[in-house]
Amino acid sequence: MDETSGTKKYSADKITLLGLFVVAVLIARLIIASRSVIALSEPIELSYASLSVSMPAGNGWQNEKQWRRQENGFTLSSFFVPGTQRPVAQARCRYLWVGTSTAPDMRFKQKASAVNGVIAKKGQLRKGEFTIDWAHIEDRKRLFCIFFGTAKLSNNRQLDIEVQQNIGDTNLAEQVFERITESLNLESSRRAAKE
Repeated sequence: MDETSGTKKYSADKITLLGLFVVAVLIARLIIASRSVIALSEPIELSYASLSVSMPAGNGWQNEKQWRRQENGFTLSSFFVPGTQRPVAQARCRYLWVGTSTAPDMRFKQKASAVNGVIAKKGQLRKGEFTIDWAHIEDRKRLFCIFFGTAKLSNNRQLDIEVQQNIGDTNLAEQVFERITESLNLESSRRAAKE
């Protein structure tokens, strides 16, 4: 009789331990999921160009919240800094007053060469009345990748979107790139959609 109750108690302990393990795994998964959600800022407007875009913010992302003027246009950046380390990912949009005459494919090759990477994939996204040519550039040895997109706008203007990461999480960079391009809004595109 003692053996039977001892075996039942031992089995109940195993089941309880297994239940606690399952609950702990579920809690850990919820925490990771909540931290890995890519939240975007409110649209940040560049009134000069009638352009607005949302950038990653929160959950480790630090956002500049306004466009900064640079020599040939404006730049908007966001950095992923988990904890007190240096940034492990960054997202940047550049609006250029005078676009480059270099074809997108050549720019992709130059960017890949600059980081000792290779072009893993290329494509195009249609956004309103303009097209974004993009490339996924990676260096698997360093766990580094870039998603780089460029669009020719009216009046020889240009928009570049670049997302880099060096933590081996290509999905993060791709999701951020997609979310930024989805949030992109150009005033002339809005007018064309209404007509």
